[in-house]
Amino acid sequence: MRSKMIDMTLQLDAFVRAVGVDRRAPHAVFLGAGASISSGIPSAGLCIWEWKRNIFLTNNPGVERQFSELTLPSVQGRIQQWLDAQGVFPPSGSPEEYAFYIERCFPIGDHRRQFFAERIRTAQPHSGYKLLCLLAEAEMITSAWTTNFDGLVPKAAVKFDITPVEVGIDCQHRSLRQARRGELLCVSLHGDYRYDNLKNTERELQEQESGLRDALVSELQKSTLIVHGYSGRDSSVMEALSKAYSCHGTAGIYWCGYGDEIIEPVRALLEIARAAGRPAYFVPTMGFDDTLARLALHCLSGDRQRRVEALLSEMGRGLRDRNEPFAVSQAPCVALIKSNAFEIDYPSEIFTFDVKPWPEKQWAWLDEVSRGRQFVAVPHKKKVLALGLLDDIRDAFVDQLSGSIDRTPVTDSDKIVEHGAVNALMRRAILQVFAKREGVATDGNRRLWATKAYNRREFAGQDCHIHRAVAVYLRQFSGRSHLVLKPTVAILDAQGNELPREIAKSITMEVIGYEHNNKFNQALEQWRKQLLPAKGSVCIEYPPNCGSTFRFKIRTAPLFAQIGLQSRNKPIPVDERIRPVIKQQGIEIPEPNLLFADRSGMQYVRDPHPLRGLQMNRPFDFSLTLKGLAPMIRLGVVSPEKEAHTLNQYLRQSGQVHQPNKTEKDYLIDYPGFQTALGVPIEIPSPTDAAWAICPEPREGSSSANKNSHEVAELLTRSIDAVVAAEKPHVVLVFIPDRWSVWREYVDDQERFDLHDFVKAYCVQKGIATQFLEQHTLGSTQQCRVWWWLSIALYTKAMRVPWVLDALDPDTAFVGLGFTVDRSAAKGRHVVLGCSHLYNARGEGLQFRLSKIENPIIIQRNPYMQYDDARRVGETIRQLFFESQFRLPPRVVIHKQTPFLDDEKKGLLDGLAGVGAIELIEINTDAALRYVSSVLKNGKFDEDNFPVRRGTVVQLGGREALVWCHGVTDAVIKGWKYFQGKRHIPAPLVIRRHSGNSGLETIASEILGLSKMDWNSGDMYSKLPVTLYSSKQIAKIGSKLQRFGPVSYDYRLFI
Repeated sequence: MRSKMIDMTLQLDAFVRAVGVDRRAPHAVFLGAGASISSGIPSAGLCIWEWKRNIFLTNNPGVERQFSELTLPSVQGRIQQWLDAQGVFPPSGSPEEYAFYIERCFPIGDHRRQFFAERIRTAQPHSGYKLLCLLAEAEMITSAWTTNFDGLVPKAAVKFDITPVEVGIDCQHRSLRQARRGELLCVSLHGDYRYDNLKNTERELQEQESGLRDALVSELQKSTLIVHGYSGRDSSVMEALSKAYSCHGTAGIYWCGYGDEIIEPVRALLEIARAAGRPAYFVPTMGFDDTLARLALHCLSGDRQRRVEALLSEMGRGLRDRNEPFAVSQAPCVALIKSNAFEIDYPSEIFTFDVKPWPEKQWAWLDEVSRGRQFVAVPHKKKVLALGLLDDIRDAFVDQLSGSIDRTPVTDSDKIVEHGAVNALMRRAILQVFAKREGVATDGNRRLWATKAYNRREFAGQDCHIHRAVAVYLRQFSGRSHLVLKPTVAILDAQGNELPREIAKSITMEVIGYEHNNKFNQALEQWRKQLLPAKGSVCIEYPPNCGSTFRFKIRTAPLFAQIGLQSRNKPIPVDERIRPVIKQQGIEIPEPNLLFADRSGMQYVRDPHPLRGLQMNRPFDFSLTLKGLAPMIRLGVVSPEKEAHTLNQYLRQSGQVHQPNKTEKDYLIDYPGFQTALGVPIEIPSPTDAAWAICPEPREGSSSANKNSHEVAELLTRSIDAVVAAEKPHVVLVFIPDRWSVWREYVDDQERFDLHDFVKAYCVQKGIATQFLEQHTLGSTQQCRVWWWLSIALYTKAMRVPWVLDALDPDTAFVGLGFTVDRSAAKGRHVVLGCSHLYNARGEGLQFRLSKIENPIIIQRNPYMQYDDARRVGETIRQLFFESQFRLPPRVVIHKQTPFLDDEKKGLLDGLAGVGAIELIEINTDAALRYVSSVLKNGKFDEDNFPVRRGTVVQLGGREALVWCHGVTDAVIKGWKYFQGKRHIPAPLVIRRHSGNSGLETIASEILGLSKMDWNSGDMYSKLPVTLYSSKQIAKIGSKLQRFGPVSYDYRLFI
């Protein structure tokens, strides 16, 4: 069967070429509801679910908010479960659903007509319909047949040089005559609400007059048919198609599907056509608009092709130039924070020259050539950039120098690129100057360290010497260049050589992991006094003491930022002596609230603290429990036999009270037991129950640890299947003993294997929610934390909602863009998978779509999209909005962790045509900038023991700002402060706007709110908004699914 399906499949690019080579032959199109989704018309499947929901909600009032996101599988599942329990509704997916539910939902015929009329009135033809008309202008498409009521083909045709000839049941005679030149026959098989009685119910569909079907059969004798967006659910239509293709002929059929699955009625039709000697293929596509764009670009030429390009690009043109700078509102001062950045002026010019031949490892070669000489050099676009003595440069490159050595001005654009060649050159020169100071050494690239160790310790049998160190960066913001000093440590051996990265990383975390605000400030001050000892500014030349014209001027006072708070009435006075170094303005944003249900389940209450909100109230969707729609959570378990008894005893503690350790009481509250905390009982099996599967041990003596890893994965998935088949639990808990840890992951030349991701990918495709539990967790001394986290994860993965966001704009939706790259692929052949994950204004994850990026650009190991790929991603997002919300949101915010290239920006904006406001926001953790918070003591600012407050926002430049998503917030104990993780000093997020005009406070508030929506944890927040975390995680696991297109899973299956 699989081979037959492959034989029937024609890949999208081959289909486009097939139509192109046959472009002079007449083509007909047959459109279903799927073609109109991006134009604002719900598909047949979505209509069915809307009717089901209306029936369900009018019978179950009071749970409307829990069923607002109709495309979530969990929402559909609960509706279907209720419908099935009534015993009067057809099974899910049955052919009679459409006709049954519209008549059950709207028994009165006029109401059925009104249901569609409301939607059709506001629908506007999107790009696919316009391109169809352009192909009709070129006489490639002569007729358009549809089961839709929307009239989008004739509506689009009025703007093109063709005349639509509309045919309905009351004017069938028009379909019998030959279309004249310049005409496009537009046939509505199920009638049109403007003229005819709509054909919706089973009786109405069966009574459909035969004239139109006969005309369709006749048309298909001479015209190749392209089907798109049609489900094949109407038996009368499929009978007509079967009749047409059972006759011998040369005109073929291309059935374009969304995704790669061929359903049985379509497969049967294609087989009938092939048996009659007619070409018949299934074409997997990315949607109607994308397919028509590919056809039009390939098949049309000259002026018409230029019109295609203009039509596609004009869609988002009104948004392209909308990229306003940020601004910080004036507010009373509540704090000053001190940065580790110092203003610096670069030399105004550098040397540039050519060399021949270029070696393969250019950076390493230049480091070797310049070692011990009075110059530094870096490669850039087949040229060498250098600073230093001209004679030394000539001597070093005497054999390779090609042409003259020129002086080239340094531009502002050279300084902007943080990891660019000019910044690398300047940084290396500065490091060499500083290394001339007594007692300082350098790696020549990034770091300086004291030559004398201040501490020693042994690690893994290695004698480790710990040296004070500082990482040096150059950053451009606020229109100025800045030298950034970030204190750290260097881990060396007794001879002063750097130790392996793993050892250095472990010791570094031990040493500086708990050095907080004041310790960081003291280390920064020590380096500042050593490197920048003068007051005001220091001027250094490179090479030093050579009379060089290459000079750096560094201001010795760091930048300060003044932070305001709108709710404060009286500002804190600022000493006039410090005002000259206050170069930045910022604002503090309050901690976003979460929404919970009260204990009656009828009202909603706010609390910024997720655990306290649950303990004092109830989960957001508690009404489902109260109304018996989700009365319990059933747990399945998979474990090895050896640990089954221990695990069973541990799980029985779910009803016990656990108290936090003394060091955790600033955030954690008592865990009261699962049912008390979440208001729903959990059903835990025993090892002898069918819901508990004993997973066999992997075979001993395998010649390959990799084979054992795969064997463990297969044993686990088989055990999971056994549990699900026996009991259908809501969540399967997968227990991993410590002795299996050696098989958790491996990387070799062939693949990167991760046991967790493999099992997740397997279970996602089957709709199975899983929760991994490691053996070492059972012995943790933080059992209060463990049980809170485990309980919230189990509740969430049972497709429940513990909390949602309160304060975001209800007219805004959010999208996270994530990518994963097959690093093992040969250069230029990387398989890049993109994930677009939608979130609503309450922070709930909605639909997502996985898609292969066809022509990725790899820059510094990161994937980017060309225009066409970006436009397709934008169109996919646009369609997802229609599928999930039946409309386009007025405002869309897209988060991404890499810059939006110009083509990416244009493509996304064009693909999202119709959205009124779009924000393209790049979000990353800043590697260099750190700030020290202050407190007011005796009327003066002094260093604080705690770091910068979470919610602090500082503007860096016109469209660049820092946001402290990680930082100090209020503890559960009044008057206390809480710093999550209690490690080191928090790194701010750097956000850059690439398109949009929303205020900085709005953008930052949204990021802070979305950082609280990780339902896989009980933490106060995550360090990134969930949009980025989820899209990256889904793309990572999704790369193992090998399924793309319209298949949707609840994203909670991935976490």
